[in-house]
Amino acid sequence: MAGTARQVHLGRQLRQLRTNAGLSLDEAAAHLERSRATVGHWERGHSRVSAKDLDALLEFYDAPEDLVEQLQQLRRESGQRGWWQSYKLPAYLAPFVGFEAEASEIFHYELGVVPGLLQTEAYARAVHEAGRLALTESELQNWVNVRLKRQERLDEGGGLALHVVIAEEALRRVVGSRAVMAEQLHHLADIAKRPTVNIQVLPFDSGAHEGIHGPILLLRFPDSAQSDVAYSDTVLGGHVIDDLRDVAELARLFASLQARALPEGNSSDLLRSIAHEHDQRAKE
Repeated sequence: MAGTARQVHLGRQLRQLRTNAGLSLDEAAAHLERSRATVGHWERGHSRVSAKDLDALLEFYDAPEDLVEQLQQLRRESGQRGWWQSYKLPAYLAPFVGFEAEASEIFHYELGVVPGLLQTEAYARAVHEAGRLALTESELQNWVNVRLKRQERLDEGGGLALHVVIAEEALRRVVGSRAVMAEQLHHLADIAKRPTVNIQVLPFDSGAHEGIHGPILLLRFPDSAQSDVAYSDTVLGGHVIDDLRDVAELARLFASLQARALPEGNSSDLLRSIAHEHDQRAKE
């Protein structure tokens, strides 16, 4: 079972401290008289470490005093409920929403769909209707509501900066209807005017590119002690990527896609042009 975002952050720190101390998982478990699996679950953020066990681990790892205080606070916060926990989200998705709620910057590339944080209600509903899960009307509305709630962080004072690259095919693919698409693209052009939202379009004529195999989603946090993470969503579910080398490679690929994409002004012009095409086709 996946844990909260704070549990995952704490687990990563514990794993790094153990590695730096030159200790194995078995040695840490033996010191606490716990099972290897239990300590492994803490490091992966799958379960919450007790205050007593955390203190014992930090002493065993000879953690710096300032870090000890940070991790103790992180453990206390890991038990707090987030707004999303009142919604019935799949276990694989909840940790990501927790990370997203704490992030200060998100870098998102999409190939075939408009990113969730930028979707209109009608577009989001159409996406979920065509999704891999058979949803009741109540479940469908619940998923749409969660998506709209997540978007509130883009409002003034929400504390989130969003950098997006959208492949042109996602803008031309008819999701829902032509009218839904026109509304969606006009929304993109409007929200791109916000200083905290950067939207670039990767045009068809850019040819083969680094993102041809699928989306990239990276999250950065205000606390520099918390390393960037990535998220992968597949037909089988999603998972958080926290390996530093993998995250760095995804960041490199995203930067390359940004360089290939149209500048913001040209992207906005293309968004409105394609929106106009959808408008015209909807009237036919």
